[in-house]
Amino acid sequence: MENKVDQANKVLLSAKLTESDVYPVSEIFTFHPEFAEVSDFKLLELNQHLEEELEKGDTLYINGSSSDNTVLCTNTNTFNVFTAETSNSLLISNGLKLHNNIKDEKEKCVHDVTVVGISYEYFVVAQIKPDFNKVKQLLSTTVYRGKEHEYEVDESKLLTFEDLWMKTQASKEELKSTIKDLNVVTINNKLRILEFEYHFRVLSFMLKLIDEFSWNLEQICYEETVNSLVDLVPSDIINSMFSMYTEETKMIDGVQLYRYKEREVCRFFAQVLLYSAGKFNFKDFMQAWEESVPEGMKVEENMLHGIALINRKSMPNVIWMFSEFDLPDTINDRFKVLFEAKERWSYEEIAPYIARLTTDKLDVNALLAKHARNFKVNDVKYYSSKHLK
Repeated sequence: MENKVDQANKVLLSAKLTESDVYPVSEIFTFHPEFAEVSDFKLLELNQHLEEELEKGDTLYINGSSSDNTVLCTNTNTFNVFTAETSNSLLISNGLKLHNNIKDEKEKCVHDVTVVGISYEYFVVAQIKPDFNKVKQLLSTTVYRGKEHEYEVDESKLLTFEDLWMKTQASKEELKSTIKDLNVVTINNKLRILEFEYHFRVLSFMLKLIDEFSWNLEQICYEETVNSLVDLVPSDIINSMFSMYTEETKMIDGVQLYRYKEREVCRFFAQVLLYSAGKFNFKDFMQAWEESVPEGMKVEENMLHGIALINRKSMPNVIWMFSEFDLPDTINDRFKVLFEAKERWSYEEIAPYIARLTTDKLDVNALLAKHARNFKVNDVKYYSSKHLK
């Protein structure tokens, strides 16, 4: 009886190949007695990112509710999953040796490979951005308005980070970024959005300490801030707000000091003025805005990008609230809303409204090239709807 090596050599001869044309390792496929079209196995085509994550030993997750589309998450990215069909037969086997497993083999040998199933479809992925609005929706049911209103909150709807992550289709890092963008605070390990007026009240308490202690804007003391407000504001909120609005500056006598982030503070006070004002005379707004921020901070018009729109065609010029957080999460709907609100945009104006929808392959410029047309006026590039008449 022919041995398996001789059988392999006959196949090579039939294919007009010699032993020197191939690796010395041959593999013979045999079909399992219960071979069939299988549903127990699902095939997933890996892109470079997914392959690298698995090679590092990281885990892939499928998150969301039963009514959501299938989404696959790594620790940093989120992918839509959909089915691709192929006219080729995809054999599912045990013990198959690939190039890296046999490239160093020297002796002629044959391995048996058992085929346990066959498939004519597989899953492929496309990177997407998380559903920002769903995160907002889940957290909006338990908005924090102060201790005196906590009896109104349904405790069963309070969510930890892990709870929220399991309910949303997002990687952990993207979810952390979304939580940061929403100015979410952690109270007793539960994630909470602060009511706008309450947020303003707490930040005002914090900023008033600058005058009370005659602090230099570069030398804000964390411990004094907490000790001064602990009877007015829960410590968890002070900690979250302090992290949100300050950054480290210097150490003096072993004490870490901080400064308030000028851009973040100024942007929030701009929103305070615009929150319920409707359209605001732009000149009056700029004066009120400058007077509202702590002494020593300077407001700049570019700080308004992503939170407000200015109409320079009206007389007088007017400004109104137009927050990126309130726009649709789908890119086509977002561009539709943007160009309905304003006919033409400079890059600096429109970029903050679409930056959150960028992916590894589509940056802001790529999204603009795909969804908008550009033109120049006095050497300044503007963007408008591709379907503008």
